[in-house]
Amino acid sequence: MANKIVVAGGGASGLTAAIFAAENGAEVTILEHKDRVGKKILMTGNGKCNLTNMNDMHGKYYSSDTQSLNKIYHALARFDAERTRGFFQKLGLYTKEKKDGGVYPVSEQASIVLDVLRSECSRLGVQIQTDCEITSIVPEEIGGTVYFIHSIRESEPKGQTSKKDSIIKKKKQTIRFDTLILATGGKAAPISGSDGSGYQLAKTLGHHIIEPLPALVQIKCTGGFFKSISGVRVQSRLKLYIEDGLSAEEEGELQITDYGISGIPVFQFSRQVSRALYERKKCTVCINFLSYLVQPEKEITAQMIKPYAHKTVEEFLSGLVHKKLSALICRQNGISSQITVDKIGIERVRSCIRQLADFRVEAASVNSFENAQVCCGGIPLWEVDEYFRSTQNSHVYIVGELLDCDGICGGYNLQWAWTTGAIAGTAASTQEKRKRI
Repeated sequence: MANKIVVAGGGASGLTAAIFAAENGAEVTILEHKDRVGKKILMTGNGKCNLTNMNDMHGKYYSSDTQSLNKIYHALARFDAERTRGFFQKLGLYTKEKKDGGVYPVSEQASIVLDVLRSECSRLGVQIQTDCEITSIVPEEIGGTVYFIHSIRESEPKGQTSKKDSIIKKKKQTIRFDTLILATGGKAAPISGSDGSGYQLAKTLGHHIIEPLPALVQIKCTGGFFKSISGVRVQSRLKLYIEDGLSAEEEGELQITDYGISGIPVFQFSRQVSRALYERKKCTVCINFLSYLVQPEKEITAQMIKPYAHKTVEEFLSGLVHKKLSALICRQNGISSQITVDKIGIERVRSCIRQLADFRVEAASVNSFENAQVCCGGIPLWEVDEYFRSTQNSHVYIVGELLDCDGICGGYNLQWAWTTGAIAGTAASTQEKRKRI
C-alpha cells in the first residue's frame, strides 16, 4: 500500500514537500486553508518572486541559538540554491541571476513559479483540497487522523457570478495519514493564509512555541515630525543600537513614512527590533543622511561654507539633503527659514550637518503581521531532527516558516521553504532517509 501523506498547507514549503513525497511514490493530499494554494508565492519579490540567492548563505539567517543556526546551515548545504535552480529547471522554469545574487524566473513573474509547482503536483497525482480549516490532529500508534472543516461553494443561483454571493456550506471531514507534514506558515501576511493556526496544532502535538513576532517589516518611531518628512527616499547608512550597544549596521534606500522608517535596510534588522522591544529593551536607530560622504564634518569645512554665507541655512542644507529634511533640521534647531548662514554662524550650520550625519530616532514598535513578510520565532529547531521530523511524534514533520528560522531579504526565506520542503518530503516518503538527500 502507498504511504499516505497529508500536507497541511499549500504554500512554498508545502507544495515542495508534496512534490518530493509524490516522486517517491507516496499518495499525497494537500489541505489548504485558503481558496487556492500558493497565495504568498504570488506576493514575493514584488510579484517577481525572488526564488533564492547565489551568495553565501552564512550570516543571512536568524534563530534562537547557535546550535539551531548550525542546523539551519547544515540543511541549506544539503539542498542549496543550485539544487533549487535545478529543481525548477526540471519543472520547466528557467531562472536568471541578478547582480545582488538574487535568482528570479526569466519572465520575472511570480505566477509562473506557482504554475509550474501546481502543474507538477497535478502530474504526480497530488490531491489538493482548498477551503479546509484543520481543527485537530489525533495521532495514533501508526499515523493518525486530521479533522477539518471543508467549506464547499455550491452552484450560484441563476444570474449571480460573484464568489461572495455564492452559497457556502461547511462540512466536517476527516482524513487518515501515515505521515503528516505541517506546512501551514507562520503569522506574517495572514491574507495569504498564514493565520498562526499551525502553532496551535503543533502545541497539541507537544511542541513549544517561541513567541512569533513580525520580521522584515517597517518600524514605527517616536516623534511628532514624521508626517512632515513622509515620502522621502534617500540612500542612507543606518546603525541599530539595542540598550546602547551596537547591534546591526545596514546601508541602502531608506523610506520615511508618516509613522517611522521603512525600506530594505530597515527590514534587515527589523526582527532584532521586534524581539528587543518584546523583551522591553530600548532600540535606537542612527541614520546617516550624508552617507555619500566619508567624513561629512571634515569634508564640509568652514572654508567650504563661507561662499554660501548669503544663503539661508535651509537653502544651504537643501544642497546636501532633501528639502523636507533640511526644513526639519532647521525647525529642530530653532532656525528660521529666512535666516542666513552669516547671521546664524558657521558653527551652528556645522552642528546641523553633524545632526544630518547622526540623526537618531527611537523605535516604538514594529508594524503588524499584516505588513510583515515573515515571522521570527516559532517551533524550536531542537524539536525536529535533521529531516525535520518531530521529536514529539515520529509520524509528523514540520517545515517552512513554522520553524524558528527567518532570513533577511533577498530570496533567503523562500530558499528555507524549498529546502525544508524537499528534505522533509523525501524523508517522509521513504524509510531509507539518507537515500536521496
